[in-house]
Amino acid sequence: MRPVTIATLAAVPLLLLGACDQFMPAPAPAPEPTPPPPATSAVLGGLDLSQPFTVRGNEPFWAIAVTPATLDYSGVDRPQETAAKPGPQVTSTVATLTVTTSLNNPLVIVLTVGPCSDGMSETVYPLNATVIRPGETLTGCAGA
Repeated sequence: MRPVTIATLAAVPLLLLGACDQFMPAPAPAPEPTPPPPATSAVLGGLDLSQPFTVRGNEPFWAIAVTPATLDYSGVDRPQETAAKPGPQVTSTVATLTVTTSLNNPLVIVLTVGPCSDGMSETVYPLNATVIRPGETLTGCAGA
């Protein structure tokens, strides 16, 4: 009988592992990542509601800065309130945004198609705005 060397003993597990690889299926390639759905933009009265715009009114002075991600409500003698921007509910002539603000107040913005003047600067905006808050309804205009 021939003596078994350490080198021979060390090679046996490697040969067995190599033989196992012949019977293992190749791993499936990773699936291609699914691209995000195309951004949809809601356009009302020529205003792209997916882009930044402002809703504003006078007496009392108030404004809501609308970005693609947030609404930021502010006004004279009023606390500032913010909210994540929801997708607007849009028909052919009306868009509605409904949120709960950082102060836990409901806030509804209703935008309607039609020229709107703020009455002070004589600027004409493409949308009329009604903002409904606890205890008050504000009217104003909206535009870029």
